[in-house]
Amino acid sequence: MNKTKRCLLDLTLAVLCVGIGLLLPWGFRWVANGEQVLLLLQLPVLLCGMLCGPAYGLSCGMLIVLLPRFFPGAPGAAVLSTGELWELAIYGFLAGLLTYLLAAAPPVLNVSVSLLGAMLLGRVFCGLLDAFVFVPHYTWGAWVRESFVICLPGIVLQLAVVPLVTLALRRSGIAAEP
Repeated sequence: MNKTKRCLLDLTLAVLCVGIGLLLPWGFRWVANGEQVLLLLQLPVLLCGMLCGPAYGLSCGMLIVLLPRFFPGAPGAAVLSTGELWELAIYGFLAGLLTYLLAAAPPVLNVSVSLLGAMLLGRVFCGLLDAFVFVPHYTWGAWVRESFVICLPGIVLQLAVVPLVTLALRRSGIAAEP
């Protein structure tokens, strides 16, 4: 596949991930604290980073937070969360970066290690941002509770869905190998 077609396919996948990120909170609005518990916004951002690369992952994370502000009545349109903007951008960037850094590894290992690394490093970086920039009096216990306890169903969902979708799209030729 030539470079132009590959770039166009990556752009299409990134736009699809942004669209999914905009629709998921609306589709699961009946779940109490669905975005916090199921990590609905992180799923498409991680997918975008792993499928399209770090630049697309970073852009996808930022657009998912910024675009609802332009649509009245959209879920999450009321408040711009700077912490959430950084969090999603970091997750997308790290997922893409780790995928490309581990390109020599077998596909299953590449996807698994990249996903786990992005999830852990993203949580650490966001915890540091909260502690030093966004949340006064942020504690270790609050970080563990927010990053691992409350969102445990979302972590399990990410570990189940992201590798399956990523590997399936790569095997079908829709997404490029890193």
